[in-house]
Amino acid sequence: MRWCKNCVEPDTRPGQVFNEDGICTPCQYALNIKPANWDEREKELKDIVAWAKQNSQGKYDCVLGVSGGKDSLRLALFAREIGLNPLLVCATYVPQQMTDLGAHNLSNIVEQGFDLETINVAPETCKQVTRHAFREFCSWTKATEYFLISSMPRLALTHGIPLACGGENPLVTVGSGCGSDNGDARSIASLNTLSGGDISPYLNAGFEEGELFFYKMPTIEQMDQKGLKFIYLGYYIRDWDAYGNHALAVKHGMHVRTGDEADPSMTGCTHNFVSLDEDFIFVNQYMKYLKFGFGFTAQQASHDIRAGIISREHGVELVRRYDGVCADKYIEAFCNYIEISREEFDDICERFRNKDIWTKDSTGRWTLKNPIS
Repeated sequence: MRWCKNCVEPDTRPGQVFNEDGICTPCQYALNIKPANWDEREKELKDIVAWAKQNSQGKYDCVLGVSGGKDSLRLALFAREIGLNPLLVCATYVPQQMTDLGAHNLSNIVEQGFDLETINVAPETCKQVTRHAFREFCSWTKATEYFLISSMPRLALTHGIPLACGGENPLVTVGSGCGSDNGDARSIASLNTLSGGDISPYLNAGFEEGELFFYKMPTIEQMDQKGLKFIYLGYYIRDWDAYGNHALAVKHGMHVRTGDEADPSMTGCTHNFVSLDEDFIFVNQYMKYLKFGFGFTAQQASHDIRAGIISREHGVELVRRYDGVCADKYIEAFCNYIEISREEFDDICERFRNKDIWTKDSTGRWTLKNPIS
């Protein structure tokens, strides 16, 4: 396990590529080792907008996936600025998961003057699929991301809308391999958590294909046959940035976490303006920490280092203090939701702990073999 020499990103992130100098992919962009050609991106976006408007057959010329958080509000406002008329889609969480913050912020984005369509999976199906994903992969979000990602092209195909828009390109922003170093999002199913969009493990487990309709990602071939473009809209925004998006969203009514809900010693999250719509993300970050040796803190500190907000030394300190932290109340709420015991939760998490990167010290406590320095 190696750590980027510029930030605190490890090479254990699936798809992460360090160059010969030990610099991760996002830092290569931030340091202009891989400079962005913004003139080219702006021209490409103008062509896409013109194409979408020419091929629109109704009121909307694009579908945009949203949660109501900082990035989706920024994207919605940007889409309107460049002349698109988006239909927003939110693949909503079941009531047990969505926070009051999430409900407020989703309502707030509609109040900015947008039309919104929500997609809901039957609550019991959602619970069973989530439980299966946790037991089989120690990643409850694996199934949920199928649902979130597929909702954009799925709704566009259903309504005959020519363009589907996601948010940020994960290869450029965090280094996750997704088969695209440009604005084309059609290959997003190749993300590690999506495993190509293959739902066969769930079918083999006894789920009916009809139950999983909204979990099934349209293939690139299906999108091409229908003439659907699917892009990362955030890739085309020159000043795309977590803090800038946050400031703009708060100005337009978004609420953020406060109190214990914003305490990194409870959540392992140093930014109070991310993942506002549900709390189980903290549990997922804990699982990620066991499997890959990093969590929310490392990811957020790396962003702040690239942005010049903190030094690498400060980032290292934050990672040592908070990375992988998750308060018991979040774990217990997750266990109650998927109806398992805390003992089963701990057993599954330990079964998936990556022994290649973890070892027990003389006191029996698990530590990373190559801790950050």
